[in-house]
Amino acid sequence: MLPRVNLPVADGSLAGSSLAMGGRPTPFGMDPVQAAAAVRALADGTYPHLELRGIHAHLASGLEAAEQVAVAESIVGWATGLGVRLAEVNVGGGMHVDYADPERRFDWAEYGSGLARLTETHPELILRIEPGRALTAYCGWYATEVLDVKHSHGEEFGVVRGGTHHLRTPATKGHDQPCSVLPVDTWPHPWPRPAADGELVTLAGQLCTPKDLLARHVPAPGLRAGDRVAFSLAGAYAWNISHHDFLMHPRPGFHFLDTAG
Repeated sequence: MLPRVNLPVADGSLAGSSLAMGGRPTPFGMDPVQAAAAVRALADGTYPHLELRGIHAHLASGLEAAEQVAVAESIVGWATGLGVRLAEVNVGGGMHVDYADPERRFDWAEYGSGLARLTETHPELILRIEPGRALTAYCGWYATEVLDVKHSHGEEFGVVRGGTHHLRTPATKGHDQPCSVLPVDTWPHPWPRPAADGELVTLAGQLCTPKDLLARHVPAPGLRAGDRVAFSLAGAYAWNISHHDFLMHPRPGFHFLDTAG
């Protein structure tokens, strides 16, 4: 087993994180004093039916590579300072995903170099990481249809089929989900096709709450009902954290594409 520890961190060292889960009072991980006592009890055979493998600490999300390396060094330093034999240390995840600039990626080369230096200093340890969202976020898209274009108090809203009950990430994290508009030329209905007059449109869902927003002020001149919108970076913390049955709307379909070949 690997007890999870909420380790103290230097003031400001997690300032760049989007979500800090350590270094302060939180329900995640054991207090370091309690954790140290538990680790030593596991190591000295007090609980023979449990095997101590090492330490686990996940302190923050949204960190850059240099910050992640510094966190990993702190975790390994604390773990090896306990004076007990450990086989591995899990330094957690939290690599940043930039929803405002999808082309800006986490610097894996810099992070890998930092971890390599740590393994050279502590060759007895296996270092584990949790890349999670930083790998899968880029592998998913949420595609939907524009149902209506509404004009309200000088702004325009594209109401899409679906919303935050399918893709809750932007509402949860307070960002605008990156997206692309896919124009559709056909309009099968006899009534006039609603369309945007301006350059910027806020994309909203169908739910009866003003919080059902997917992206604000998207450059979408001429957006029309019937067009499609594809939201990128939807491969992590999207459907899985959404309130699926709110208002009992239908669930989306799922399609898996093999692009390897």
